[in-house]
Amino acid sequence: MSAKKPDLKIVLCSPRGFCAGVVRAIDTVERALTIYGAPVYVRHEIVHNKYVVDSLKTKGAIFVEELSEIPDETNAPVVFSAHGVPKSVPAEAKSRNFFSLDATCPLVTKVHREAAIHFKRGREILLIGHSHHPEVVGTLGQLPEGAVTLIETAEDAKTFMPKDPDNLAFVTQTTLSIDDTAEIVALLKERFPNVNGPHKEDICYATTNRQLAVKKVAPVVDALIVVARRTRRTRSACARSPSARAAPLRSLPSAPATSTGRGSKASGASASPRALRRRK
Repeated sequence: MSAKKPDLKIVLCSPRGFCAGVVRAIDTVERALTIYGAPVYVRHEIVHNKYVVDSLKTKGAIFVEELSEIPDETNAPVVFSAHGVPKSVPAEAKSRNFFSLDATCPLVTKVHREAAIHFKRGREILLIGHSHHPEVVGTLGQLPEGAVTLIETAEDAKTFMPKDPDNLAFVTQTTLSIDDTAEIVALLKERFPNVNGPHKEDICYATTNRQLAVKKVAPVVDALIVVARRTRRTRSACARSPSARAAPLRSLPSAPATSTGRGSKASGASASPRALRRRK
C-alpha cells in the first residue's frame, strides 16, 4: 500500500490571472465575432495564452502573423493584438481598405505616445526591453528607423554611447522584471543625470503587482508554481524567486514533496482562470 501523501496547503497569490488589458483585448475579438460573425482576423496572438487563442479559433477567429495572409476581398474585421503594432501595420490595413479594430493595451499606447513626444522634442530615445517581443517591435515601429536604441541588459546600459548625454530619454516595455529594469534605469541615471524618464512608470501595474505578490509569498512557502506560458517575460520575472518553479501544467506533481506542506500559485497577466484552476 502506498503511503498517504501529506496534506498540502496552497497559498494563492493575489492578484493573479488576466489583467485589464488582456480582458479588453479578448473582449474586442469576442464582440467582433458576435456583431459581425466569423471570420474575424487577428494579427498575431491577441494575447500570449494558448487556451484563449484555441478558444477563439473555435469561434471563428483566424490568427495571422502578417496582413499579407489576409485576402484582399475580405470584409471581415481585422484586430490588432494587445501588444501593439508598428505604424506601418494600420497604414497597410488602410491602404487595403480593411476594417481594423485596435486592441492595443492602453498602457502600451501610453509608451508609444511618450516616445513620440520625446522624438518631437529632438531627444535621443532609449527603449528598455527585449528584442523581437511584439510589444517592442510595435514601439520601435512608431518612429523612423534608427530613432530608438534598444537597451536589453545592464551591460547595454553601461556601454551605450549617446550623441548628446544631455539630450536623452528612455521608455520601457510594460512587461519587464521590475528589479532588472530598476538596475538598468539606475545605471542610465548614474551615467546620464539629465536623462528624461516617464512621468509615471512604464511597467504596467498588473506586471508589478504580480511580481510583488510573488516576493511577498515566496519566503513563507516551500514551492511556488508560476502559471504562465513558457515564453512569457512576466512569467520569467515572477519565477526568479528562489522558491518559484515554472513548468508545463501536465508535468506538475499532484503535491510537491515539501517539508512543511506549503505551496503557492502565482501567474502572469495572461494566465487564464482555467489554467489557474488546474492542479489545485
